[in-house]
Amino acid sequence: MNVERFRSNRRNFLKAVSIASLSSLPPLISNSNMTSASRKPESLSNSFRKLDPLGELRIGMIGTYGHTGLVLDAIPAIHGARLVAYALQDGERLPDEAVKREDTDTISHDFGEIKKRPAFRSDTRVYKTYQEMLSKEKLDVVGICLPYSFNVFASIAAAEKGVHIMSEKPLATELEDLARLERVLEQTGVQISAMLDMRLSPGIRTIHDAISRGAIGEPILATAQKSYKFGKDRPWFYKERKTYGGTIPWIGIHAIDFIIYTTGLRITQAAAMQSNKALHDYPGTEDNVGILLKLSNGGTAIVTLDYLRPESADSHGDDRLRVIGSKGVVEMRAERVELMTHDDAVKTLPLLPKDSIFADFIAYLRGQGRHVIRPGEATEVNRICLLARQAADEQRIILV
Repeated sequence: MNVERFRSNRRNFLKAVSIASLSSLPPLISNSNMTSASRKPESLSNSFRKLDPLGELRIGMIGTYGHTGLVLDAIPAIHGARLVAYALQDGERLPDEAVKREDTDTISHDFGEIKKRPAFRSDTRVYKTYQEMLSKEKLDVVGICLPYSFNVFASIAAAEKGVHIMSEKPLATELEDLARLERVLEQTGVQISAMLDMRLSPGIRTIHDAISRGAIGEPILATAQKSYKFGKDRPWFYKERKTYGGTIPWIGIHAIDFIIYTTGLRITQAAAMQSNKALHDYPGTEDNVGILLKLSNGGTAIVTLDYLRPESADSHGDDRLRVIGSKGVVEMRAERVELMTHDDAVKTLPLLPKDSIFADFIAYLRGQGRHVIRPGEATEVNRICLLARQAADEQRIILV
């Protein structure tokens, strides 16, 4: 037998089998929306004008939806910080009169509670719209908590004024708007962070620390859960995808982010399934979601999201994370973290303390340390969520 001919035939056969196998898989979509700025940090950590750590810190706030407390509750403990102004809404959107009335009623109720917080002062100026506030006030930092699809426009307006940003997530609900935001950030040097406060929660901090110390070896498989009560009702913008943005960008972003943060790995592929089976009055809100992700080291991550937690449950949410590595497993459930390795039985790890995401961001802006969310990470995890949402909509696997 001619050995070289045999080897050549064998190589051709294996190549043909490989091609045939790949053709049976779901097609992969490359991220055609990726811009040249998309893979670069918003701005390098040392290239922006840092704020004076001893000077006055002029803070503005926009909107009353979402986690306003992450900014407001942190202000009294930050040296020199003052809530200078508060803008209630976006002056260029909400075209429907019925929506405007509902939005006004909700804002009126929520703002009544906001004014009771210590950060809100007698000299805090109140504006109806953020457009007016940004045109009249000189601010150092702004917090943004508008209806989710509006946040990106307020962020762009603030960046164009040179104001640093702490935004409710998602930063943007469409890839095109996210790319536009990134371009403005790069042009202005403005720094942006997102309210991904779970990075500084006791459970996630403890898991991050354990994995960083090599307690489980190389992370290989991560599974995360976020299960929530929906409640009797939600704001008007939950009723349509175009204003809500989707459950993956709103809730799933936390789970995807803390998988990235704790494992130190990137996401390279995404697939997902989602539907609305119970929330019939909110057709724009997916009440169940499953996400499958490929990690940059070849490992796997799985995320489940739902709004189906019974109202009788003793807590609003049930967040879980389990990371399996080459040498062990670390798991968070109900803010209890357990570690099991090949050498030791299960042991409960002492929890690291909770910290403020806004105070951490301000310290970074003042040149007093690194922010827990590094430059570029907030926009990158946002992009991954939008691509995962696209994967669910199109029933495809998407390259991230």
